[in-house]
Amino acid sequence: MQRPSLKIILSLLLLTPAVLSEINVDLNYDEDLRAQQSKRFDVKSHFQIKCSVTGDDSVDAKWHKGSTEVKPSERVSTSKQGTVFSLNVKHATEEDAGNYECVVFKDDSEVKRANITLVSKVYVKMVANLNFVEGEAIKMVCQVVGSPTVTWMVGNETYDESRDRVLLEKDPESNVENTMLVIKEAQMSDRTEYKCMATNAYGDTADGTTMVRIKDKYAALWPFLGICAEVFVLCAIILIYEKKRNKTELEESDTDQSPDQKNTPDHGKDSSNLRHRQ
Repeated sequence: MQRPSLKIILSLLLLTPAVLSEINVDLNYDEDLRAQQSKRFDVKSHFQIKCSVTGDDSVDAKWHKGSTEVKPSERVSTSKQGTVFSLNVKHATEEDAGNYECVVFKDDSEVKRANITLVSKVYVKMVANLNFVEGEAIKMVCQVVGSPTVTWMVGNETYDESRDRVLLEKDPESNVENTMLVIKEAQMSDRTEYKCMATNAYGDTADGTTMVRIKDKYAALWPFLGICAEVFVLCAIILIYEKKRNKTELEESDTDQSPDQKNTPDHGKDSSNLRHRQ
């Protein structure tokens, strides 16, 4: 078992309760969330946590998320200005939410720590319009950010769980309960507005609305039937026209005689001469 070094022992002896009480740590909480020691951030944006230490100018600080020290990366960096220690995060994701600690050291010994909870702001994204065919399943997904609690409003009815024909399920992509709404067989009466409402534990809310329209299941046949009717009428007109034209030509051919069949004076003379010679 390793014994503590003389330097650490001396530093611990020097840090009397009176000295420790003079060191204060404050973080940049949101004013309305100061009681919860929390701060909001926007997904895909940059955010910064500041740890301000007063009472001793010779201290240093490190950042922890949970029980793990935060290491610098392409997105994450730390900075120091006097006794203000900052954690900077670029292109924030939902995974950046959680509990953080500013751990203050003096002469390699921890003297103070302060907590801050980062909370992602709530966002809701919905498709503006959706069309379904009568008898088919209605399925829509409410995309949410901020790990909120989700409820739905269908027309004037509010649903926080599955009821009657409306089924609320977990979207496998977001893994948030009630973010998928399913109605197994669409009816014409299902044509209405569907609102997804999200609320987190800090009272932040957001909502999105989709207008659902239901088409008649035979609607696709009407254009085809209309084309068939047009073709039928056109064929009937052509058939009637051809029949009348043929009839007219036949009547004209019966009334008109050929020039070879007409009796002319010369034709009569030839016949009489033939009888006279006989």
